[in-house]
Amino acid sequence: MGFTKEEVNKVVMALIQQLTKDWTKTKVHSEVLEILMKMRMETKTEEEYIELLLTNVAFATESSFALQKIFELILTNKQFPPAEAVQAWLTDAHQKIDAQLPNIREAYRKHFGGDEDKQAFKQKLQLSYCPVLLSNRIKTDFIFAFIHEQNQPMMTDFFDADPKAVLEALHHISGFYASMILEGIELV
Repeated sequence: MGFTKEEVNKVVMALIQQLTKDWTKTKVHSEVLEILMKMRMETKTEEEYIELLLTNVAFATESSFALQKIFELILTNKQFPPAEAVQAWLTDAHQKIDAQLPNIREAYRKHFGGDEDKQAFKQKLQLSYCPVLLSNRIKTDFIFAFIHEQNQPMMTDFFDADPKAVLEALHHISGFYASMILEGIELV
């Protein structure tokens, strides 16, 4: 059974709805604000906070790319790897990202307008970090649900779909849901 792009989008959206159905805005907002507050407590000055935020934006964004690559590997191999293998791939990707962070931070600084005033730069970073962080959580949950033995009979149909369409749907829909859930969050 082949999926059209529209069908892929509908199925991915339904699966993400299922994964996030118990998430409340209040709880997610609280968790995200707690992460930001922890970062603030780890730093002594506003400049240190902004630098840590920049590092975390770079790490989270690169992690998003890694999650996409992991899912692409699963789709193109048309096999369900064990959860341990996926976790190992993710750990390896995170180690590689950590090693590259000193080299990629400046690209992210330029992208987010690090030459602007400090407050505008911080706000752009926060507004980017929160949805990417949450989108990564959705993608991670989706991938682990996808490979879960209980779900494999249903997920096998995705192997007949265009992998690019599935990857695009996961990327866009997870971002959409993250933005929707974070709507109205009050950042400081």
